Amino acid sequence: MTTTSHTQSTAPYYYPIVGRKSTGGVYDRIPIEDMQKHHPKQFTLFVLSYAAVQGVPNPSVGTVFPGVELPATSYMEIAGIHGKPYQEYAGDRKTPDEKASDYNANDRKDTLPIPSRFGGYCNHGSVSFTTWHRPYMLLIEQAVGDVADRIAAEIERTNIGERGKWIREAKKLRFPYWDWADPRVAQEGLPPVLYEDQLEVTVAGGKKTTVQNPFSYYTYQGGIPSDFTDLENSTTRQTAYYSKWTRTYRHPPNTPEGGSDINALQQALKAQAVNIRTKVGLLFTFSDGEDPALAYDEFSNSVNESRRETDYRNVGSLEAVHGIIHGTIGGNGHMSDPDYAAFDPIFFFHHSNVDRILALWEWCYRDYWMGDGYVKDDVAYPWTQQRGTYAQVYNEQILPAGARGALYPFRNEKGEYWTSEQTRFLDADSYPKYYSYQEFLGVKVDQKATDDERHAARARIAKFYGFDPQTSVKGRNKGDWSHVTVPKAKDRGLSEILKEIPNFRVFIVLVRLPEHAFNRSYSFELYHDRGSAPQLVGIATVFARPDHSPCKACAQRRESGSIVRGIIPLPFSLVNDIIVNSGIDRTKATVDTTAADITKNLSGKLLDMTGKVLASAQGGSEAAAVPKEKKASSDVVPVEVTLYTSAVAEKVDDEGHPVYLFDWRPHNALFPNGWKAETKEAL
Repeated sequence: MTTTSHTQSTAPYYYPIVGRKSTGGVYDRIPIEDMQKHHPKQFTLFVLSYAAVQGVPNPSVGTVFPGVELPATSYMEIAGIHGKPYQEYAGDRKTPDEKASDYNANDRKDTLPIPSRFGGYCNHGSVSFTTWHRPYMLLIEQAVGDVADRIAAEIERTNIGERGKWIREAKKLRFPYWDWADPRVAQEGLPPVLYEDQLEVTVAGGKKTTVQNPFSYYTYQGGIPSDFTDLENSTTRQTAYYSKWTRTYRHPPNTPEGGSDINALQQALKAQAVNIRTKVGLLFTFSDGEDPALAYDEFSNSVNESRRETDYRNVGSLEAVHGIIHGTIGGNGHMSDPDYAAFDPIFFFHHSNVDRILALWEWCYRDYWMGDGYVKDDVAYPWTQQRGTYAQVYNEQILPAGARGALYPFRNEKGEYWTSEQTRFLDADSYPKYYSYQEFLGVKVDQKATDDERHAARARIAKFYGFDPQTSVKGRNKGDWSHVTVPKAKDRGLSEILKEIPNFRVFIVLVRLPEHAFNRSYSFELYHDRGSAPQLVGIATVFARPDHSPCKACAQRRESGSIVRGIIPLPFSLVNDIIVNSGIDRTKATVDTTAADITKNLSGKLLDMTGKVLASAQGGSEAAAVPKEKKASSDVVPVEVTLYTSAVAEKVDDEGHPVYLFDWRPHNALFPNGWKAETKEAL
């Protein structure tokens, strides 16, 4: 632990977050499945070190258990940064003067750079969502890696035949990721390494032994924190027993005893896998020449502060996809609630992948960045966020650097707070982070590239993750799609190298949801109703805290009526099926009549994290109107659920070039005849 002064009573303490600087090099984060299969020593060190940080010894491995050296590197402290127990992080202690709570606009303790009030470190719903979580990942990587170094040294000290083997592997160790958008997830779901209660590891001499799996759950050391409170709902009679569960759970039952229902988790994850994958692919369809700040806002977060009503493009955001994973993994458990999510050990595997997608995106779109704000209609606007931290108690401006760019509570080795600007990029010219990611589809995010190489990579990544209109169009019957008109690419000012794909459009549903409609996390689910069993098309999740949470940023967003955006791309197979079987006169058909055909085949549900249906709606103008006495309150129903379409342009004879989405059009609202309340809570 470091101080900024020799006088400990008046100086703040801080734990410098430098990542794996002590290893002297840059090494890759790799998939957890690959680490387990191909890097047995690294895997053993990671398992033992993650357990050690959690305060769980594994005596069966035959080496001395190293305790956590500093409170700032304990799992309880690190996980608590994300929400409860709402106390200042041990790695960023303030002086008594800095902690004073009485506010005075003329008093330095209540103004930058060190305002005093504390309401958590929430950085969601803003352009800093992506940047804040990067030093957070560096912190857990550093804490685990430092323990791994000590375990490796002890193994080599006590086993002569192992010398030169373990310390080298510890040096390479970086926090692995789980790619929840990988095509395998649709069939395999969550890999066993992340949920089985025990794991087999390789110890000295190549022997195998079984240890408790620190990735499956976390047991609170020293008891459940006193401010953990149950999340009860008297209407649905569902409760998340956070004050009674002594460990983390995934999809637990509605009982104080808890338990994880992995079958329910797997079912939910597999059902959404294809749509989640496509959403990641869409993130790589931003085109060249866009406004850098507007593009970064749309990509980074689910609120999109710069968004206006007439901004029709909707390709989604990284934060929105990330929220779906939280809800899908958690169910009625810890991962679904921002106050408790980071206590589930899978949280950091999830966010390692979020950071990997960010690294790929910023490598592909090097010039797109938040900047000092955005411009609309020649008017400059600052980025803002209602952040309830020691740093920004009020809705102050966000900048990429300086005091207004600080990412609290993460300090660097100089004792200064990390800034958003410092988090950018992983190449040799960037602020040192000492990690990269393994090569992906020919992309190495710590290496420089030409514009042509970045273009080609965007196309490969989008296709890998399931957004591939050039392949989809080959599966259509041109006659059935003849009424789907698109404008000429050249008439819309596109590059002369691009040509529109005729009679083809991409169909995407935009969902805008009140963040605090149900005072907790919840989801919108879209279904295709053709046939006896409705088929899940996709989900938009609101990852939210209840009103009794101490999070000040959340309270401010609640007061301002914050709206969360999500998209659900409609699969080509679904759209094609509806078009082919519509039975309409092709000579009278238009894109709008097709949109109407699509919407009448869709239905929607609002569900809480237990799976309880709160409200429902039938699509299309022909659906029966919901009786007034059963109509859901306007305070809880979606602000908007609208079908949008986009034309697609491609580079002729070059499918390795990224496609260009243009001519975005809003069509009809999906549920014009209202939402039916399925519980009293929705009335």
